[in-house]
Amino acid sequence: MLQTKRLKLRQFVENDKPTVIGLLKNPDFIAYSPTGAMTDSQAEHRFNQLIKAFDEEGIGKLAIIEKSSGNLIGYCGIESFDYKSQKVVELGYRLKLSARGNGYAFEAYKTILCLAKLGFEAREQGTFQGMPIQYFEKNI
Repeated sequence: MLQTKRLKLRQFVENDKPTVIGLLKNPDFIAYSPTGAMTDSQAEHRFNQLIKAFDEEGIGKLAIIEKSSGNLIGYCGIESFDYKSQKVVELGYRLKLSARGNGYAFEAYKTILCLAKLGFEAREQGTFQGMPIQYFEKNI
């Protein structure tokens, strides 16, 4: 588990399932997703991906827990996906509507990774599934 002044960041556990499925079905939580709010079966599938990610991929999203309330308010981290026939990673987050505008996403990311320290460099901006994104690159 990682901690910031206001947040706890940890892997998902089975007890998170009702909260996470509720969030994934909520149009406000999923507002910046090209797919929109999920059905029950889609949300269940996504939750299972979140649970298994670290074991299967070695990377994944972490649950964001607000220390003051103890509530799970979203998630952040890195995940792999296929893009233009290549395996790439995305740095992404989702926060419930009431948690937005508090600097939580920045606080969480500042704690879990710093792109500059990892050697990533900003590249062009673009779109993915109709959403604006910033590309970063690291040559290995």
